[in-house]
Amino acid sequence: MKLTHIALWTNDLERLREFYVTWFGGRSNEKYINPTKGFASYFVSFPGGASLEIMQREDITQKGNKETLGLTHIAFQMDSREQVNELVARFRQAGYTVAGAPRFTGDGFYEGSILDPDGNLVELVSFPDVEISRALFYPYDLLLLADPEKEKVDAYLQESECFVAASKEAIVGVVVVKLLSETSAEIMNIAVSEAFQRRGIARTLLRYIADKWAPAHQVSTLVIRTGTSAPGPFMLYQQEGYDLTEVDYNYFVRHYKEPIIEDGVPCKHQLILEKKLS
Repeated sequence: MKLTHIALWTNDLERLREFYVTWFGGRSNEKYINPTKGFASYFVSFPGGASLEIMQREDITQKGNKETLGLTHIAFQMDSREQVNELVARFRQAGYTVAGAPRFTGDGFYEGSILDPDGNLVELVSFPDVEISRALFYPYDLLLLADPEKEKVDAYLQESECFVAASKEAIVGVVVVKLLSETSAEIMNIAVSEAFQRRGIARTLLRYIADKWAPAHQVSTLVIRTGTSAPGPFMLYQQEGYDLTEVDYNYFVRHYKEPIIEDGVPCKHQLILEKKLS
């Protein structure tokens, strides 16, 4: 189960659509119009799968000016504190209202907030930093989230390097990388604790391998494999510059003893992606 969208009423459909497309990289569908009800809407979708439904109706024209129970703000995740600072500064320069200057919150997040053209509160959030280091022991609870057969994990761990991401001394993520040749390597396993997912940790681990580990080993090509039943990782890998090069049909059916089910979808085929490093 996952959240699919949040809906907003507006008096200026085109203005609000353009705001979220321009500032947050949203992708808009074609306008839906129901003339009988005096209704029109757009869906603006964002990386990760969530969407905003922006709606307008002739009989809805007023907005309350006080906080009430219910929806209070929308939040977008940034990659870093620096990105939060930069975007808040750009909003300020463009004339938008900065409702909250960038700061650390009591729960450890770094965030700033602005008002969209309709006065809706939008938070720009960066999750707590993690420290990446070589694993002193193998965190099997995480490794088995990505690869459920321990025998297979043990086999490639013997020929690989394992790194962990720690937050406040707790291990919250892991990545395993293996040299394939003098110039290529494969990310064999990447996983994040369920309580810390959707906080950019997997992206941070991928960038550690691409930006630090690979240059130190003269690696110019990275390979990663994923299943067709998990669209989230596939989207992340593409965002990080990995291109689909091959599909191994029924790989997981042939090579795993037990069926792998993700969100009710059987994992059958393996997608093979590559990233060329400059």
